[in-house]
Amino acid sequence: MGKRKQSPAPPPAVVESPAFWFGFEVAWAKLVAGRTILFALLAIDALLAIRHAPRYGAGGFNVAQLPFLDGLGPTRVSYAIGQLLLADLFVLAACGVATRFAVPCATAIYAWLYFGSQLDSYQHHYLVSLLLLIACFVPWQRPASATAATPVRTWALRLFLVQLGILYLWAAISKMDRAWLDGHALGMQILPQPDRLIDLRALLDGRLSITKLAKLVLMTELTLAFTVWLRPTWPVIAPIGILFHLGIVFTGLEIGLFAWIMIGVYAFVIPDRVWVGLAELPPSRIAIRMFGRLGRALEGRAGVVVGGVGCVLALVLATVSRFDHAVAVGVAMLVVAIALAAIWRRPRAIAWLGIAQVIATLAWLAVDRETTVVVDYYRFWGGSSRRLGNLGDAEAAYRRLIEVAPDDDTGHYQLGRVLLPTDSTGGLEELHAAQRVAPDRARAFVAEARWLVNQHRAAEASAKAAAALAAEPTSPEARQLVDQLAGRKTAPVPVDRDDP
Repeated sequence: MGKRKQSPAPPPAVVESPAFWFGFEVAWAKLVAGRTILFALLAIDALLAIRHAPRYGAGGFNVAQLPFLDGLGPTRVSYAIGQLLLADLFVLAACGVATRFAVPCATAIYAWLYFGSQLDSYQHHYLVSLLLLIACFVPWQRPASATAATPVRTWALRLFLVQLGILYLWAAISKMDRAWLDGHALGMQILPQPDRLIDLRALLDGRLSITKLAKLVLMTELTLAFTVWLRPTWPVIAPIGILFHLGIVFTGLEIGLFAWIMIGVYAFVIPDRVWVGLAELPPSRIAIRMFGRLGRALEGRAGVVVGGVGCVLALVLATVSRFDHAVAVGVAMLVVAIALAAIWRRPRAIAWLGIAQVIATLAWLAVDRETTVVVDYYRFWGGSSRRLGNLGDAEAAYRRLIEVAPDDDTGHYQLGRVLLPTDSTGGLEELHAAQRVAPDRARAFVAEARWLVNQHRAAEASAKAAAALAAEPTSPEARQLVDQLAGRKTAPVPVDRDDP
């Protein structure tokens, strides 16, 4: 018998990747817009957080979110340095420069700052940590020959949006409680704010009850949970989500820039055709052509020169910044830039790296000069050190505060209090400076009067107490001091309260 002819083996089955994840595409214009908006907001948020650095590691004590980080948590110095580094890395990412390096490094630093200490009780930082981890896998770099409408496939951005849906779902579940449904919890959050441009509570009163608004919030979050990651719903969901988070902004909740960051995230929910349409407007097309010409001009030696000059200029600007340790961070980023340039050896990339470094340092200066972050940092550092008995650190902090804000009486007043026990001449000079800078505040006059009492100089103390009351007639400390000195010249004077 002959051999039976064997049928050919069937071809191996082709396993297709799930289209929901691996077939997800967005226009390049949307990816650019979302990248720029999101990382720019995160950079500003990092700089604003520096004011809280003195709380970290105060007294050598730390309790981390994760137990193994108890001994590795951030301190005042490392927290401030970490936030400056974050701001720099986020600006690089916003500019589309070195994103494969900047985003993972920023993710690691951000996670360490959050998980390293329970002083950061804002749970939204946990969410941002997750979103940054996912963002490490988004293709932020421009594809070759890409136009505004070029589709970019990215499973990570789909996961990014799904994570938002999970956030909204859990937020809604947590609100399924009587305290929320009857409006009590929401009513405690939306307080009257007559000094704000938009007083949300006044706007709501008489038009929509707090109870109805609380239920509307829950329904909105449930709706967003099941729709924010679905492309067909974006034309309707994008404006709803943006208005929802704008409402949170107007409540005045002290959650940093988180509400604005969430609005920035909606750049990825706004339909692609909106971003493509904006990119095709005449001003946008002119800007795109100018950037293209600039990029071509930066090829060759010109790009290396521009990059080098930009990195050096960034370091020079860092020396002008009043942030603590800004120069050290500037030097570190210069070293990183040199290392990246040596690896790339691409003139255009080196040029954009230098330009992005300048933008990052200008962001430092903008927050430094236009906000109270630096003043708050030194004020909080001085207050924390003084309360813990670290008078040397307190003196250093207040002297630095006087340097950055000579017209703010806080530095002079607090330095005077610190110096009086050991250097009465220097302490009195600082109290007198505080009295000159803020003649309508009683506290510096009161502090001097109390010191005079302890020196048994009753007549001078009475005169200084009277000056305190004249400066600030509503001050209870000044009134009490005047009354006691008028009744019994040698009576003990109450210890002054712990001013910030």
